[in-house]
Amino acid sequence: MSGLDNIVEEIRNQSKQEANEILKEADVFCKDYMNKIKKDVEVEVVSIEKKALADRKLYEEKTVSGMEFLERNSILRAKQQVIEQAIDKARESIAGLNDEEYFNVLEKLLRKNVQQGKGKICFSKKDLDRIPNGFEDRVKEIVAENQGELVIDKEPANIKDGFVLIYGEIEENCTLKALFDSNIDRIKDIANKQLFG
Repeated sequence: MSGLDNIVEEIRNQSKQEANEILKEADVFCKDYMNKIKKDVEVEVVSIEKKALADRKLYEEKTVSGMEFLERNSILRAKQQVIEQAIDKARESIAGLNDEEYFNVLEKLLRKNVQQGKGKICFSKKDLDRIPNGFEDRVKEIVAENQGELVIDKEPANIKDGFVLIYGEIEENCTLKALFDSNIDRIKDIANKQLFG
């Protein structure tokens, strides 16, 4: 392999390692967050279970088998609703971090998604107005490590949080919603285990 191939391979390996570290940190964050809200959710689950038991008594008179079906579906829907609420709260808690913590998360996300070549990074109006000192320099360092060039677009993007990377005609959606959506099954599994065992 040539020196360039070795560098490219090393960059790929480093990128994979950093991506794995980010995913591990996200797992830890989700687990910690789920533990934090687990206590709040337990009260809601008790209420749901009480309702399910009341429904069961009501429908037992009509048909036991029909009630079992309704109870299973009711609990499943309730659990799904609780999981969705927990995921929404997790996403909101990241978006609600103080500027320094929030942009540290965005740096990690940038490391995972930055590409070679020239491009631009686009933020929402809210995020453009709160970019901390030194962030642009850290972006340049991250991009330089990947042999690229990235400028911060001064025009706000029509996004809520996170950022969008644009390389010519290619756009990489790195909003928190896109991050959660792309990992939704894994996040739901973690939430389910944390909330309901």
